[in-house]
Amino acid sequence: MYPPGHVGLTALLFAPLICWFRLRGRRAAATECFGVALALAVLPDVDKLLPGLVHRGVTHTLLAAVVAGVLVALLFELRAAGSPGLGGEHPLVRYLVGVVGVVAHLVGDVVTPMGIQPLLPASRAVYSLDLVRASSPTANLLLVVAGSVALLASYHLPVPAPEPVAEASGADEPAPGRPLSDRP
Repeated sequence: MYPPGHVGLTALLFAPLICWFRLRGRRAAATECFGVALALAVLPDVDKLLPGLVHRGVTHTLLAAVVAGVLVALLFELRAAGSPGLGGEHPLVRYLVGVVGVVAHLVGDVVTPMGIQPLLPASRAVYSLDLVRASSPTANLLLVVAGSVALLASYHLPVPAPEPVAEASGADEPAPGRPLSDRP
């Protein structure tokens, strides 16, 4: 895929996760998640710019996805305590955001005739579904449209408002060391 197709596919694949964050009242986490996903959507193609790297080589592997997951988890760990964003999420959630960001790119490339070698360095086997050319304007546009629709739906889905927190008056709380059942 070309960059627009990768971005559209990433939006499509991340829309349910973004919706999950929103349903939990974690709008900042949803926004940060999508920002990370967009950055990772095109990051594997950095191999085109770096001398010595083969396009669709090591940056297009499951190993690269694992490394991205670890880096995202660690990056947001620095902001973890009480963060309304990804830093406030469990480390496994942050890790999965990184992994899925790269895997979304791999999905976009495995459907092309060139395929990918996702098991490098363990195996040089090339995997390709050979469904569509990476340069296909139709495929790239369809992915952008589908991703945009899914993303808009995930952000505009009605989310129930959080229940108001009642102020503690102290009337319902037992005296220290005395259970509620012992109260007159």
